Amino acid sequence: MAKTLVTGANGFVAAHVVDSLVKEGHEVVGSVRRDIYGDQLLSVHPEWKGKVTFVNVSDYTKEGAWDEALKEGDFDYVLHIAAPMPSPTNQDFDKDFLEPTVKGNLELLKSASKYGKNLKSIVVTGSVNSITYGNAEHITGRVFTHKDWLPTTVEEARAANHYFSSYATSKKYSEQALWDYVEKEKPSYTVTVFLPCLIFGPPIHYVSDINKLNYTSAIVYSFFNGSTDQVSPTSFPSYIDVRDVVDAHILALTTPGAANKRLLIGGSRYTSQLAADVLRKVPELEGRVVSKDLDESPPVLQLDVSEAEKLFGKPTRTPEATFGDTARKILELERELGGK
Repeated sequence: MAKTLVTGANGFVAAHVVDSLVKEGHEVVGSVRRDIYGDQLLSVHPEWKGKVTFVNVSDYTKEGAWDEALKEGDFDYVLHIAAPMPSPTNQDFDKDFLEPTVKGNLELLKSASKYGKNLKSIVVTGSVNSITYGNAEHITGRVFTHKDWLPTTVEEARAANHYFSSYATSKKYSEQALWDYVEKEKPSYTVTVFLPCLIFGPPIHYVSDINKLNYTSAIVYSFFNGSTDQVSPTSFPSYIDVRDVVDAHILALTTPGAANKRLLIGGSRYTSQLAADVLRKVPELEGRVVSKDLDESPPVLQLDVSEAEKLFGKPTRTPEATFGDTARKILELERELGGK
């Protein structure tokens, strides 16, 4: 039985990773920042009891933060999903964005090199934002590949003092730091980094309040929670279903062709109108979905995802499955937690 560490196990994507690993028979250890987060996950997934345990890594940017977990765990695989998500009020690029994201990657790799004697591979959830902001000015007339990088420099991000610029630029530099480490240190394990776009799908992690959904679930909920009567502007022009992301992550653990690769994944066109149109066909949402369409023409983000599709196949979830399943799960949470 493979033993696998999932970092940030209580997050939106990571909870799906844990669920899939359990179903495939892995012994799973999930890292959480507080012990209660593991208890909360088990409260919504009692079927994980006896199959998933948790380790407390309260600050994974500290030197040696992962030493104990890697030393005790003797893992075959690591799925590094955890990533800092600074508050929108944070404005110090170096302190709030760059340093935490770089250290969040490097400290794990360093501990894995020291103590992961049987570790075969690490799969990391990166972001397409290390390549592009997704705005019309940057993407029109281009096809992006895994060789591209966001053009913004550290100096430009500091000067801009803008949340999204700081976030995207930090994703770029944290990933570059990862690849620099792999090139220089040549660890015994392999590393694969996925670069997904917006990740939609049903939220199966612990949710304490219907108004505290993860970012993309909150987008979907906004279409039918009564907060507006019009389709909202498109936040980013490409998406992928969380379950397709997770399928690729888990396949990459044991796929030789994915070793030490940077892979764009998904790339389906996303518009807010697309999501609204799908939700209007969900019977359970009759009479609740925003009624007014939005007159917009979002740019088209063209991504070369051929290498990932060659290795793992094309994403299989349709928009109806992605947005419909997300809405039905939110309705379930709404009933449990109280809401509209």
